[in-house]
Amino acid sequence: MTADLATALADYRTGMDAELQVLAQLESIATRQHALPHPPPAEVLTSLGLERERHLTALTGLEQQLQPLRALVAAHLELARTLPGFTGVEERHRRAGEYVATIMRLDGESLEALQRADQERRAAAHDLEAGEATLAAYRRVLQQPQPSAGLFNERG
Repeated sequence: MTADLATALADYRTGMDAELQVLAQLESIATRQHALPHPPPAEVLTSLGLERERHLTALTGLEQQLQPLRALVAAHLELARTLPGFTGVEERHRRAGEYVATIMRLDGESLEALQRADQERRAAAHDLEAGEATLAAYRRVLQQPQPSAGLFNERG
């Protein structure tokens, strides 16, 4: 059992290294998105979204491969803790958690900024519509025939 667990732990560690690389890429994308001007250019936002989707797909695939290894290590955790390399796996888990926390924070801030930009856009559209309505009312008033100033046209 110890040999099988040691092999699973080594494979799990390798998989965690791959996950950390993908998480680093996702953090980079989140950082670039967070640094965009507001409102962000739609084409840049789309490009980052597609890039993020590719990395999330890769991360999901890695997670599916690592799930059975993680379950095996968790089922024999006390024994796994005594094996060489377990400390490295713990460190990788900690780093993965830090990546995820940073990505979540950056995404939350970016989402708030996008929501503010949307509110500002809606307010500007509302103001524009109100301004157009006011201009239309002024046009109607100006287009109406004005009564002549008859009193001043008479000689008297």
